[in-house]
Amino acid sequence: MRKLSLLALVLALWAAPRTASAGFFVEGSLGVPWRTNPVIYREPTNILITPGYAFLDLLSVELGLVTHFAQFQQTGGWGLRPMIGLRPPFMPLYAKLIFDFNDLGHERVNSVGAALGLTFLSFSQLRLFVEGDYLPRKTNGVYLNVIEARLGLSIGI
Repeated sequence: MRKLSLLALVLALWAAPRTASAGFFVEGSLGVPWRTNPVIYREPTNILITPGYAFLDLLSVELGLVTHFAQFQQTGGWGLRPMIGLRPPFMPLYAKLIFDFNDLGHERVNSVGAALGLTFLSFSQLRLFVEGDYLPRKTNGVYLNVIEARLGLSIGI
């Protein structure tokens, strides 16, 4: 019976819509990107710190600072990701439009992508989320598709 009660609690927390809130927030997330074109390979892990502001209980504007670790015989780097988010307060799904300015320390690559996320745990101003990002890029005349999975935490201020 205890296991069933615990399962019901976890399902209720996952299925419950997050509370509507407006104001400043900070997100921190860990991303694992994969490049899928022309060949599939893993890119270096990254960390994204994103301060933002939510308004009208629906929209958010964010400015992310992303830093890439030096992994897989690749150098580290950093970039900026301004984002516009659509966060309906009545459901745990959200979407973002991402303006990606990648590798600012070396050869800059600009792109526009999107993200779809799921808030699966939410308490007051604290939420835990998973997100999938799609960032198409063009580097040296080659079109690249980057798909990124991220896990993060958001804290309302």
